Amino acid sequence: MSLKNPLLSIALLLAAGQNCVAQSTMQPWLTLSFDNSRSGWNPHETQLTQASVQTKGIVRATIIPLVGDARGMEAQPLVLPNVKTDLGVHDVMVLPSMANVVRGVDAHDGSGIWQANLGMPINGSQQIDAHNINQHWGCISTGVIDPDTQRLYQVCWVSPDKSGSPQTARYFMFVLNVADGTQVVPPVLIQGVSQGQDFNSEMRKQRSSLVETNINGVKTVFGCSGTIFETGAGADGFCFAFDVATNKMGPMLALTSGEGAGVWMAGQGMAADPQGLLYLVTGNGDFDGKTLFGESFLKLKYTPAAGGNAATLQVADHWTPWTDLARTGQSEAQLPLKMAGVSAPSAAIRRPVNAGMNTSMENAAIRVAPAVQGRGIPAVQVVPAAMATGAWSDEDWGSAGPACIFPIGVCIAAGKDGIGYPIRTANLGNTTLDDLANPKSNCARLASAPVWLTMSPGQVDSCPNDPRILNFFPNGDTAHLHMTPVQFFDPVLNSWTIFVWGENSQLHKWAISSTGIPKYIAQSHEFASTDVRGVPPGGMPGGFCSGSSNGADPNSAILVCTIPYGDANTNVVNGRLLVYDPVHLAADGSLKVLWDSQRFAVTFLFNKFDPPVIDGGQIYVPNYNGGVDLYRLVQ
Repeated sequence: MSLKNPLLSIALLLAAGQNCVAQSTMQPWLTLSFDNSRSGWNPHETQLTQASVQTKGIVRATIIPLVGDARGMEAQPLVLPNVKTDLGVHDVMVLPSMANVVRGVDAHDGSGIWQANLGMPINGSQQIDAHNINQHWGCISTGVIDPDTQRLYQVCWVSPDKSGSPQTARYFMFVLNVADGTQVVPPVLIQGVSQGQDFNSEMRKQRSSLVETNINGVKTVFGCSGTIFETGAGADGFCFAFDVATNKMGPMLALTSGEGAGVWMAGQGMAADPQGLLYLVTGNGDFDGKTLFGESFLKLKYTPAAGGNAATLQVADHWTPWTDLARTGQSEAQLPLKMAGVSAPSAAIRRPVNAGMNTSMENAAIRVAPAVQGRGIPAVQVVPAAMATGAWSDEDWGSAGPACIFPIGVCIAAGKDGIGYPIRTANLGNTTLDDLANPKSNCARLASAPVWLTMSPGQVDSCPNDPRILNFFPNGDTAHLHMTPVQFFDPVLNSWTIFVWGENSQLHKWAISSTGIPKYIAQSHEFASTDVRGVPPGGMPGGFCSGSSNGADPNSAILVCTIPYGDANTNVVNGRLLVYDPVHLAADGSLKVLWDSQRFAVTFLFNKFDPPVIDGGQIYVPNYNGGVDLYRLVQ
């Protein structure tokens, strides 16, 4: 069409411009670790590449403040691009603080768009954390954004009686509009009874993040939790469903009958496959393979309500490496009261969450195992003198979320031993107590033999007939994995790969074959908790990473990681940010560093359990300074 009136042409173009919004360069980051497989990988990043990072460098551009909490947030920031807000169209980043104040900010400059106060948070105290790292306990877990409705689903711990006490606190599901922060419905109480266990009868810890599935048009949000006093009566892991259509609670599933099996996975949420099946790893607890699922990899099946039948959430299959009882070598007995989060192995005494290592190294045994070729780690083991006794202790297999590579049907689960177990998703095996009497046969059900994922202790059997063999500190330090492994299909190796960073160790890269067999590729020179490693038992919690690439271009791939210098479990410590080339190795065969905050004297307080976000040419790093650091290429 030809317009002869130039003024009219300009007016029409301006009007059209008001209705047309330039497409954002950012990708929706809707859930923790980017997607429902928890890959931790953004495959649509066009600006941050190996060359751009190495030649231009990156700079900390903006520090986005949070509200009401000295530490800021432990949820991962989420991003929804191209949102029409009252202030115009923005790429909205959602930041829930531990003070229960949620902010919606512009993802590029951190400017505020909206703010929502979700109620009084729980005060930090030794009832929850012996070290008082957190000022508050409010919005602890990462929520999930539904991109179709532009709604955020966020669970927060609230004090209804305004006391700030965890004894009377309750968890609520909040449903917020991402455009303006308004609540779609009043807060929905997280509640339910399963196996005779009432979710609200004990102080729970809902750190595990949320996930949303959409199966045949039925949308459901799922979450899980543990219990603060995990060896007390009523300690339990729970998973629950929230119906998106009605904004009401669905079924609640207890994972034991008050005997542990909490779900936290260092904040990671359940992984969900395209069929809507859910995958998770439980922590300390009793096990019978029927109703008690401590220290187990679980596949859950949700069946929506239909035909007058109520919705159900059930354990569909499971695989278990050992029981806590077998790890202690003790007869079943009642444990003294102990809070969740004590690092294994440890004495079972009354201690609060994240109370740290308390195994005495006095009279510990020293043993040497033959080295493994190619790993470059001395094979010295320090064996603690005593283990916790009782029905369950504190081995905490569920200290990290699994790496679920759904295209090959394998999830790799690892915990505080640093051992990776490749589990076939189609048939986990439904482990029984009789199966555990023959560990070799039980491990034969895996896709391949388990491997020492986070370090090499020498030639120590990773699936021994006596699981007590695993009760040692490799080289005197813990090797726990708290980071959910990052997944990436390496176009040069033509193979799936995973990246893991255990405590007191280096970043490790493993190739995973099409049948699920892990193969060690390389490791970094940089160590987590370098200031305390070598002083048994070292520091926590290892590294946390995310990656990005422009599709399958091998030169575009980067891996961004944060690690602590000290023990971030017992203290607030400084952190280090590193950018790696995850594809091309250095001349000495190590993982190549592209940028290191240490070289540029960039300092920040390390944030436990919170991986970076890489999106639209920017890197977001939540800190314990009360905000989020934004890094971008030097202009």
